Amino acid sequence: MSTQQPQDITTINPATGAVIARYAVDGAAQVEALVSQADAGFKAWRAVPVERRAEVLHRLSAVLRDDLDHLAGLITAEMGKTIGEARAEVTKCAGLASWFAEHGPAMLADEPAPVEGGQVYVSYLPVGTVLGIMPWNFPLWQVLRAAVPITLGGNAFLLKHAPNVLGCAYALRDAFAETGAPPGLLGVVNVGNDATDALLRDPRIAAVTLTGSVGAGAAVAALAAKAVKN
Repeated sequence: MSTQQPQDITTINPATGAVIARYAVDGAAQVEALVSQADAGFKAWRAVPVERRAEVLHRLSAVLRDDLDHLAGLITAEMGKTIGEARAEVTKCAGLASWFAEHGPAMLADEPAPVEGGQVYVSYLPVGTVLGIMPWNFPLWQVLRAAVPITLGGNAFLLKHAPNVLGCAYALRDAFAETGAPPGLLGVVNVGNDATDALLRDPRIAAVTLTGSVGAGAAVAALAAKAVKN
């Protein structure tokens, strides 16, 4: 049974109970615009050589390091992690981006496959926009451990984050934008379960990745299988 979506989502500091921010839930028109932007971003990004994609990840690492204090403070305010742990999470994310920028292109290179009587190779090609459904407990790390290799591979990433860490979600979107990446390469969609189901049925969403409960994973896997998603 469909339930009515709230008009906005309020993020609250768990330590003080103070309101941090209010975010409007995306309606159908906004979701369509976000998916269209991700699709356009993917179509531009897939033509970019992997070495240039790696340069964007190097810039992302620098953006995260430069914005360390703000991002760590945001993590602490939204989900209550100690500031030391929050700073460590941001630093780890910056290291992740650097590592994939350095080693990722070689991992994506064509691989010859031994086949008698012919020449065969395995090639890693982008598939499209990947929907990422992410939890609150590591609000940057859980996202980037998926988004960094996915975007390096030539895909776009559309993030549906936990509602209590939406500030972190939009901060990551802005960090990608600062690198000069195409608009929509990492987008954020703020929707409830019904709209998420519709996203999984959208043909422009090529795949989905989820970190969450067993129940949520089973529900998403069932919908993804029905829509023939990766």
